[in-house]
Amino acid sequence: MNNNICRILLVEDDKVDVMAFKWLLEEENLAYDCTVVSSISEARRTLDSKKFDVIVADYSFRDGTAFDIFDLAKDTSIILTTGAGDEEIAVKALKAGACDYLIKDPGRTYLKAIPITIENALKHRKLEEMLDQKQKNLEAIFDAIPVGMLLVDEDMTVKRVNDAIRQMVRKEYSQIINLRVGNALGCINSTHDEKGCGHSPACAACPLQSTIESALGPRQTIHKVDIQPELDAYKKEVAWLCVSAIPVTIDGCKHAVVAIDDITDRKKAEQKLKETMQMKSQFISTVSHELRTPLGCMKEAITIVLEGVAGQISDKQRKFLDIAKRNVDRLARLINSVLDFQKLEAGEIRLNLQDNDIHEVLEEVHQTMTPAAEKQSLNLSLEIVDDLPKAKFDRDKIIQVLTNLVNNAIKFTPERGRISVCVQCQREELVIRVSDTGMGIPKEGLSKIFDRFYRVHRPGKEIQGTGLGLSIVNKIVMMHGGRIEVESEVGKGTTFTVSLPLAPKAEPATLPVESDETLEHAIATN
Repeated sequence: MNNNICRILLVEDDKVDVMAFKWLLEEENLAYDCTVVSSISEARRTLDSKKFDVIVADYSFRDGTAFDIFDLAKDTSIILTTGAGDEEIAVKALKAGACDYLIKDPGRTYLKAIPITIENALKHRKLEEMLDQKQKNLEAIFDAIPVGMLLVDEDMTVKRVNDAIRQMVRKEYSQIINLRVGNALGCINSTHDEKGCGHSPACAACPLQSTIESALGPRQTIHKVDIQPELDAYKKEVAWLCVSAIPVTIDGCKHAVVAIDDITDRKKAEQKLKETMQMKSQFISTVSHELRTPLGCMKEAITIVLEGVAGQISDKQRKFLDIAKRNVDRLARLINSVLDFQKLEAGEIRLNLQDNDIHEVLEEVHQTMTPAAEKQSLNLSLEIVDDLPKAKFDRDKIIQVLTNLVNNAIKFTPERGRISVCVQCQREELVIRVSDTGMGIPKEGLSKIFDRFYRVHRPGKEIQGTGLGLSIVNKIVMMHGGRIEVESEVGKGTTFTVSLPLAPKAEPATLPVESDETLEHAIATN
């Protein structure tokens, strides 16, 4: 049969109405395959053996009413017709599943509405089928998700769970559904209380409870937290769960979709990694400290020989001793940088915040670095505006920052170049700029310049260094609540801008510990 033909079951015991209906089909040339029955019992037999797209049924029959066939046609659109005009019957029919209701009139003009009513019924059924399929798809996805999923209503009652939750809490579906969250999940603080989650004193500080409440509350916010649960299934184990709750509205009522993921293995791995990195950090710090003493002895011995205290030396011997001294100094600088960096990473350095005069600090930096600049035939200038306010910072650490920046400028600026240091006050900040007319930094290096151990690749112009200096500078500035920025153009120079708040808003926090995978490599290759 052509799939485009609509299969109609007409349940009607009025022969005139049947004739009028058939006349309508011929007059309107409607593509209906119409079957006519005149009683409820005949309709039942017909529905047992044949499927229809739409049922058009009168209300009252000798052997019953149209409601007697509603249960047999749950998947079929039903249009109820009656001459009674009873509003109560209409409401009852729609509640029972009828998709429309037509009142018969003596002139049978109601039949003119039949085609459009049937068309709407078919569209309505198709839409219902699409929604039903989407609902089944969503339910299948919900059930298949490997992360535990719950649907919780405003009363904190679990309305749906997937299989991952059942396995997680080691309960059957019937032991979870329609229970309050605490009892459903087996919370040890609520399993003896019929009211479940939210009624035990321990619930006041329960992160699981607060996470779900955040999604069900007035603001309906999304919340996520890692917890160590107090659940029956985990009371003998060390376990971590990641819980997140997302607000949803179902049938006009607030619900929360709660995702629960067992992250115990991840937490154990993170803890193991943290312990490993701490051991590595401690090892590198210890080795670095232990290297200082023999390096100091080596440097002192080389200096004694170079100064002739141990006897006269030849020019050739002096040349090799100078090379040895330079490399000892270089290794000592690397060790000092590694130790500084390790302390910053481990949060072992605390700032000594005092009111300081930046003018005095810059003067000290200028005096310290001028001999090195003059040795390279560079002009090092200092520009300071008058009446700068005092600022709260760690004097020694800011001197370290500025000395490092000026020293870098000296290293990367050719002879007869210029280096300038200027400072001014802008919007409650000290803004310090260190500019040079040196080699400049390629664009691809600007985003990495503060990364530890990063050194700009300059073919044929490689300048030795640890690659830690700017990383240390950046961390010190961040600890002050400030920021550092860089602008550069290859062949024209570089400007580093340090912005420090006149008064940090809060006591600076230590910086997070990071991994040290490349420290050994740096020590081995420098």
